[in-house]
Amino acid sequence: MTSKKVLMILIVLLCILSTSLTALAATGLGIEPVLLHLTVGDAASEISQTECDPDFAFKVDNSAENGTYPTGDGNIITITSSNGYTFDWQSKWPVTCVLVKAGKDFYNVFYYPNGSYGDTGLYAATNPSNEKPFEISHVTFGYNELSMCYQEETAWAKGTRYVERGNWAMYVDHRDKEKKVVDLIAGGGNPSSGTVVGTATISAPADDEVTIKISLTGGAVFYYDLDDPNNDDNLKVQDYATAPKGNPAPGKFDWKYSIAPHLTTYTFTVPYNNFYGIHLDVAVPVPCN
Repeated sequence: MTSKKVLMILIVLLCILSTSLTALAATGLGIEPVLLHLTVGDAASEISQTECDPDFAFKVDNSAENGTYPTGDGNIITITSSNGYTFDWQSKWPVTCVLVKAGKDFYNVFYYPNGSYGDTGLYAATNPSNEKPFEISHVTFGYNELSMCYQEETAWAKGTRYVERGNWAMYVDHRDKEKKVVDLIAGGGNPSSGTVVGTATISAPADDEVTIKISLTGGAVFYYDLDDPNNDDNLKVQDYATAPKGNPAPGKFDWKYSIAPHLTTYTFTVPYNNFYGIHLDVAVPVPCN
């Protein structure tokens, strides 16, 4: 084989390789990913490390297998044409970013600043050790509710402040053992100037337990626990035999619950005691910018 023929073959191979790489560079909508190295966590934690700022997040934690995935908040995400390395997706609500995780901490982040209801040909990053595509580990979607934006807030059941100054956290006195309905206050700073986002109904004790029903109102919804990168325990309760003193640490409360973001009610039972601290992570509707 002459050197000229060898050169021609190399040129053809380079053209084929170049075409292949170009085809992978952008999705069906022409979106090119941004490669980031992120700390693995729950959906909200991963999204918070990017330039994406959606109201809701959802992780498909099974290598992006084909299927329909109800997110628990009203959205439905569908994955098709998945082969472990690439996939297509559709969403009932507008998606603003998709994080494709592979390897230890490689994330191809596809941004949709105007929101998108679907795209094709998303893919994982390339393994730098062998220049071959990684197999997809999981996929995280960030999305917004149709024509609605939310602002995250901390809420407490209204009662007596743990401390007089600084932290505005409150606890409820239940020594009378009577059924009571107390407001849920969000907004911080001063309970009297906060926003009522619902009620907590605490039952009279029965069999040494009380039943507590959370009812969010005014458009408020359960939201993510943004302080915890691995768990979305967005409802935390602590019971006390004596009135508590000092700043509370909700992350160390005994009773923790993970309620799907966007839900508005939840009922649970805890042991009867004299006082209760009830802490929630919620979101309230705000105008979309």
